[in-house]
Amino acid sequence: MTHTIQYQLSGKFSPPKEIYLLSQSPRRRELLDFLSPKIVGVDVDERAVEEASMEIFKELPFLERAGRTCCDLALAKARAVEVEDPAVLSIAADTMVVFGETIYNKPRDREEAESMFRSYFGQIHQVVTGVCLKQGDSLDVFYTVADIRFVDYYPELEPVIQAYLTSESPMDKAGAYGFQDLDPRFIEYVAGDVNTIIGLPVAETAKRIAAMGSVI
Repeated sequence: MTHTIQYQLSGKFSPPKEIYLLSQSPRRRELLDFLSPKIVGVDVDERAVEEASMEIFKELPFLERAGRTCCDLALAKARAVEVEDPAVLSIAADTMVVFGETIYNKPRDREEAESMFRSYFGQIHQVVTGVCLKQGDSLDVFYTVADIRFVDYYPELEPVIQAYLTSESPMDKAGAYGFQDLDPRFIEYVAGDVNTIIGLPVAETAKRIAAMGSVI
């Protein structure tokens, strides 16, 4: 399986004078700490973009639809911020949890969080992260996919599951979990960049920035 898919590439990049991270996510900040980016908030109607993109790509396989939609969300975030200096590189991203042909957003309540979380056991699901690198009019947009398989359920796991579900962690994260918060007994394997699941494929992003002539 190809874990990195190019969505859009146009223009020519130069070594960035400064890097903006267009995200308030503490996880993405930590992942890109080595770049010392300037953190810039961005306001986009994510559900409207998601609905429009999923409709545009409705003829494609569901996972590809989700990947392209993540890219459109990242693009919308990058374009929502006006950057006067053309040497500034902006990084925007969006992450989705995909189970079969369903996108798992943040759970609305504890019941939905439990339903989402229990559905993973004995199954494979995907996490998709779209990334947009924007410098002036130049764009490099791609998405990465990671497969996660939870172990088959067994009764001895129940106290661990209950402890997780009664914590605050499931409620503020898409798919009702943050990978870094999961008990390792839940996960059988991961295929792809684990940082895709956390919120940003750091290795692929860093490689592309390095290709611009930047010292990272």
